[in-house]
Amino acid sequence: MTGPAEAGQAGFWAFSLSLYDRPGAAAACLELQTRFGADVNLLLLGFWRARRGYTGWADAELERVEAAVGPVNAVLAPLRAARQALKELREIEPAAEGLYAEIKALELKLEQVAQVWLAAAARIGPAQRSAKIPPDRDDEIEAAATHLVTYLDRIAPGNQQAVQLGADLLKSAFS
Repeated sequence: MTGPAEAGQAGFWAFSLSLYDRPGAAAACLELQTRFGADVNLLLLGFWRARRGYTGWADAELERVEAAVGPVNAVLAPLRAARQALKELREIEPAAEGLYAEIKALELKLEQVAQVWLAAAARIGPAQRSAKIPPDRDDEIEAAATHLVTYLDRIAPGNQQAVQLGADLLKSAFS
């Protein structure tokens, strides 16, 4: 049986999978990750917070969640690089396919760990949700945009390509 915090964290994972599966969302997230070093889980966290009625990042909150997930990301980065190298290698070496699949599965498990840590650091759970009034769609879109712009300004200040990719992600999330 899971407690309230675990249920909220599992909700973040389910929400993320659903948003990431929307047409164009994965491409925008991965492009932001590749070109600007975006943490896809932080992008998704902003959308999840918006869904839960949080209108933006509180002072130093974004820094706190980035720091909290740092140890997981330190493991994820080289694992992701290994998976990407194996993706190319499997085209010329069929034996690499199994390793690729194993590393991809491990990477997804680590992404889930990262989300648990992010949800805990952001202090989002059923207790906080009950204190918030669920936003209507326009409020949610505005809150998601606020979270997104704050994060993009942090990783790629003033970069119009990052802004455009963020707009693409926002459109995908709400279309």
